[in-house]
Amino acid sequence: GTRPESPPRAARGTSPDASPVAMRLAVVDTPLAGHVPRRSAPARRRASPRGGCVPRASSADGSDLDRDGRAGSGSSSRRGVLRAASSALLLPALAPALPARADDLFCGYYVENRSVTPQWAFKTPWSEGAVDVSSATKLRDAKTFLRILGKREAAAEAGHLPVLCLHGGPGLGFKYMESCEILASETREVASYDQIGCARSSLAQPPPKGVFAPELFAAELARLREVAELDKVHVVAHGWGAMLALDHVLGPLGSGIASLTLVSCPPSYARLISDRRDALAKMPSDLAEALVDGDAGGARGANLSEAGRALYARAWQEWIVRHESARAAGACYQGLTLGGAGAGVGARRGDPPTAAGAASASAVANDMTGGMFFSVGGALADWDADAGGRLAQISSKVPATRVVRGENDALSLDAAKTLVAGMTRSDMKPRVALVEAREAGSCVFLDRGAEFLEETNAFVAKYDKVL
Repeated sequence: GTRPESPPRAARGTSPDASPVAMRLAVVDTPLAGHVPRRSAPARRRASPRGGCVPRASSADGSDLDRDGRAGSGSSSRRGVLRAASSALLLPALAPALPARADDLFCGYYVENRSVTPQWAFKTPWSEGAVDVSSATKLRDAKTFLRILGKREAAAEAGHLPVLCLHGGPGLGFKYMESCEILASETREVASYDQIGCARSSLAQPPPKGVFAPELFAAELARLREVAELDKVHVVAHGWGAMLALDHVLGPLGSGIASLTLVSCPPSYARLISDRRDALAKMPSDLAEALVDGDAGGARGANLSEAGRALYARAWQEWIVRHESARAAGACYQGLTLGGAGAGVGARRGDPPTAAGAASASAVANDMTGGMFFSVGGALADWDADAGGRLAQISSKVPATRVVRGENDALSLDAAKTLVAGMTRSDMKPRVALVEAREAGSCVFLDRGAEFLEETNAFVAKYDKVL
């Protein structure tokens, strides 16, 4: 059978970038030594999908690697496997990454849960493509990398709708959410993509300052769904991706969403920053001060002395483990830099991003947040989930919504309750649930992977046939 990718070997650390202001993400992807770029065209419902899909790769190509790293046989496939590097949030780390755990497919999910990777993980068809979103985003030569894992025929027979994953950032890609692909199992498709300007959707030439805005990413998402024919889907979204999901669902082109799972979604960007500041107050004062000082004006530590930058790096590591994921040393965080895709083969350790890729991702982050993590700025400064009272429409737009928060997330429980209150204030029969995951940070799907995926699988299955 076709094997989408080989399980990664144990992660190895990489040295920090030479530049003290370089932003590093601890992320890893499967080793692809000897990998030859794939060229077969992705397809879903017909051989020639709606205009805009550029072929990249699929499990039909003979260059596949089996679980031992040997060349595997090919078979027919569908759309896009996007091997993209990413993380939940844009986090600078100027020191060497923490020691890594053994890796496996799906962000080390099966290793972490001490279970054997099932055969479907190696045999499920996959394909890879780039969707031209130039007209939607008004960006020249803008192509978004799309990955789809799963067998459409089996999903249709089972009556299962696809799951579409939206990653956080802004400025990163999908890789850190890869464990969500387990939802594909044997009878469902899981689609994911890197937002334009990020990871393997980077732009060769960043646009003028101020171009990247929430509206642009909403337009991109609508175009992707159109071209990939994701007419009816479940959405699983995290962080900024959850904010984007709300913009999409509550906008004019957001129909066809069977269920919505929002992980670490704030009621407003200002509230998110306020909660991060409150979380800072609970850290050792020297670390908190280093983070605030290095964050000023979007400097990302470049404004600090050599000793200050070292403290800044240590403070970031502390923040990540406390509030993003206790698994920050694991399979999804080790060894890659901002920009993600390196020279284009894949998001791999030892394959740093090109200068153009890093510049593209930085442009996204700078436009959207002002390059800051603990201060309000950028295009998201005024973002409000309930702008104009729109949250009251959610139940008329989506049959069911889950708001998921990890108890260690910097985003407070009160903030999550505020979001839910806005969604349910007009409901006679509320269709929104708030779920809090114990001993988890923002990345609940990493820290409490088994529980999150089991609950999400049951949740989406319940609403497969409501549209």
